[in-house]
Amino acid sequence: MEIALLKSDAEKPERGAAAPNNSDELKMTQTSVIILALYLSGFALLSFYMVYALWSAQLVATTGPVPSPDCSKTTAPALTHIYPLRIPVGASQDVWLVGCGFTDKTQVKFNGAPHQALFLDASHVRVGLTAAEVASAGPILAALSNGGPDFGTGSLSIVLATVVWQPFWFAPSVLNQEVQLLLLVFFVGALGSTVYALKSMSNYRGDRKLDESWFMYYGIQPFEGPGIAFLVYLVIRGGFLAGTGGDIKSANLFGICAFAGLAGTFSDIAYRKLREVFESLFRPQDNRTGKTGLTVDAKTLKPATVGQAYEETLQATGGITPLKWSVSPALPTGLSLDATTGVIRGTPTAVSKNAAYQFTATDSSPSPLSTTIPLALEVQAAGVAGGAAAAGATAPAHDADGCDVAITDSTPDEELPATEGGVA
Repeated sequence: MEIALLKSDAEKPERGAAAPNNSDELKMTQTSVIILALYLSGFALLSFYMVYALWSAQLVATTGPVPSPDCSKTTAPALTHIYPLRIPVGASQDVWLVGCGFTDKTQVKFNGAPHQALFLDASHVRVGLTAAEVASAGPILAALSNGGPDFGTGSLSIVLATVVWQPFWFAPSVLNQEVQLLLLVFFVGALGSTVYALKSMSNYRGDRKLDESWFMYYGIQPFEGPGIAFLVYLVIRGGFLAGTGGDIKSANLFGICAFAGLAGTFSDIAYRKLREVFESLFRPQDNRTGKTGLTVDAKTLKPATVGQAYEETLQATGGITPLKWSVSPALPTGLSLDATTGVIRGTPTAVSKNAAYQFTATDSSPSPLSTTIPLALEVQAAGVAGGAAAAGATAPAHDADGCDVAITDSTPDEELPATEGGVA
């Protein structure tokens, strides 16, 4: 009992000393739990508010009166204004051409293609754009004529739709829809990872398994989730996943946010998916010296013995599993190489001299990597391997004339002749 008490006292850490490596001493303190819970809760609320502000941002509408030109000082036809000068991508919006000297014979061309124009008065003509012309961002050149040379040219721009975003008390910001989507992905990813961190922390705290060493893990979760979600968004918009594309008009806001939230919540799974995509696209076969991505570990194969079960496992590093194994020439009779596990097993039936066999491993990458290594294998006769050593280990040694000799034959006691005399 005294020994046990002394041991217990010795195991108690001194005040200020590092905690020993056991679960009782590594539990997160109440102060750390409160700080971490407040930090994660604040981050979750901030992320939710930013998602709400971005989602409710209003589109910037092109409004205002159509301008009227002053044609009192000129009699020649002229183009003075194009309204509006900017049209959102995909918008079905008419364009007003404003100027002087228009007639019902005035012709309008956009990028050199004639368009049907609606003549309103001598200063206003209205023209509709085709779906192809507003399908992507870029400039459009407008030209007017009255049946002869062009008397006026101008340009309008097809731009991404913009929204007005005003978080908290800051001044309103105008964002295009691409930037709006990027920010939504970022903050939804942060919200998903933070909610997951809160759930995980509460579960471990409830089970009394929340260790102090996990403080940093939960501290970086609100930043890890947005990063992974952003990369997943780029992969989706880049079209690297089947059925996705980069057209802003086809981007489903609910679907994008769902992907971002799931990627933030399950960041580890999303990271592995990103790794899979990268390896599928950029996994080259590299056979440069010292740069091979797949290697078979060099080892000395233990000798096999005739009539005794044998098993030896080959190991390889690098490459994409599963690996496929092969050997040349064929192994001695009774032994075989498992093509999927790289295990040599079997019971040899005949002696085989020490010979080199070429073992090849091939991985499962789109451009398969393979490497070959020679390993020597010998099949010995039964009783050869270790026989002499075993005999030497069991034979008793005796000292005869100062020399250690091993007894090879013994005589039973009953066959020895009777002795006489001796010391009493």
